[in-house]
Amino acid sequence: MIGIILAGGSGVRFWPWSRESLPKQLLKISGENTLIQETLKRLLPIIPIENIWVVTNEKHAFKTRDQLKHFGFDPQNLLAEPVGKNTAPAIALAAEWFKNRKDEVLAIFPADHTIKDPETLHTALKQGEAIAAQGYLVTLGIRPARPETGYGYIKSGASLTDFAFQVERFVEKPDLSTAKKFIEAGDYYWNGGIFLWQVATIRAELQRHLPDIFNGLDGINSHLIDSGGHRPYRVLDTQGHEIYESLPSISIDYGIMEKSDKVAVVPTAMQWSDVGCWNALEEILVSDAQGNILSPDVFQLDCSGSIIKCDGRMIAALGLKDLIVIDTPDALLVCPKDRAQEVKQLVELIKTHDREETKTHTTVDKPWGSYTVLEQKDGYLLKRIDVLPGERLSLQSHQHRSEHWVVTAGRAEVQCDDKTFILETNQATFIPKGSRHRLSNVGDTLLVLIETQIGDILDENDITRYNDLYGRAQA
Repeated sequence: MIGIILAGGSGVRFWPWSRESLPKQLLKISGENTLIQETLKRLLPIIPIENIWVVTNEKHAFKTRDQLKHFGFDPQNLLAEPVGKNTAPAIALAAEWFKNRKDEVLAIFPADHTIKDPETLHTALKQGEAIAAQGYLVTLGIRPARPETGYGYIKSGASLTDFAFQVERFVEKPDLSTAKKFIEAGDYYWNGGIFLWQVATIRAELQRHLPDIFNGLDGINSHLIDSGGHRPYRVLDTQGHEIYESLPSISIDYGIMEKSDKVAVVPTAMQWSDVGCWNALEEILVSDAQGNILSPDVFQLDCSGSIIKCDGRMIAALGLKDLIVIDTPDALLVCPKDRAQEVKQLVELIKTHDREETKTHTTVDKPWGSYTVLEQKDGYLLKRIDVLPGERLSLQSHQHRSEHWVVTAGRAEVQCDDKTFILETNQATFIPKGSRHRLSNVGDTLLVLIETQIGDILDENDITRYNDLYGRAQA
């Protein structure tokens, strides 16, 4: 089968760790790997790496590609959406790409879930593949471990085999009393968002139930082009952008699964979590004797049942009970555990004030490395810039600022207008406003420099790119 990983989510309820520029699937939440790395890793025993594809947002494509490269993932297997339109258009895009392989089974996976027992998943996938080959839209139903009100449910109906059933109905997130009745009934399962179907089957159902999306994406493959630069992935050209942006935004559940008469469920007892909010850490991480989940730099006295996480700064907590405390260099979240689902509404409120803290972290990943904002005041901005060995920034200029560079580690090649020269550690240079310039790491270790920007406009929009390794240069 062909694995399709959907990596377009935003993970708003995991703010302030998750941001628009670095969503939940790209974070290390449950271990040494990020969630999308864990998703790909657990598929490899059953799906070859060359058969795994990823659909993600354009603004996350660089980071997604780089996180998966050491697994042998081919960046040409990455399809970048110009804008998020929920799961139905993303799945339809993948189905259109494989339309000439109509009998192939596509297996659809969210990029930001956790599964502790992948062998159980593999068994269910093999079972689901067999049912999908018979023309069904298959969903995996997770046997509920508790009366959960944060998940949707699937009610099974008539049996198809000893491991698969027709779906009688889908149920949205129930209240606690209803969820308890579902558990007692024994024929309700959590909807984990993992699907299997033949290319021909899902395309026929898209044409039947979502004709605007099906017809809109007809011929879209001719608009999928290389992103340019090295390690290119697939992006939509200008016309493709316009087509995709015109599509309705709808989930595959609402658009297809709840309407189709060809839906089957394969129950499975795998240990699954959608990692939907901060409380989910209690399902996937080990608590201390008092029921706390703590970062190493948290010191607590008389705290219980709390989630306290920090990133680079010590937290001292005294007498906290059932609280969530999440600290990042530029934002702090404090809320009761029983209101964790409301973090999404809180972020929406912050967005109305156009705060940068909802969009990016102080450290921003780039295809060449990263930069960290150290301080910003009226008239100046101080950054640390890390450039990976062999990488280089675009040839660019700024209309509103000049820059001072000081190398603190590594060896830099600097191009400034018609001059090219080397900067060693503890050497500095000045980049005048309007100069065409470029920074390259010509050493074999990390290049680190401190950049001081001075000007009346100090943001990432004041960049004109003339040449770029990563396909970002302006036409």
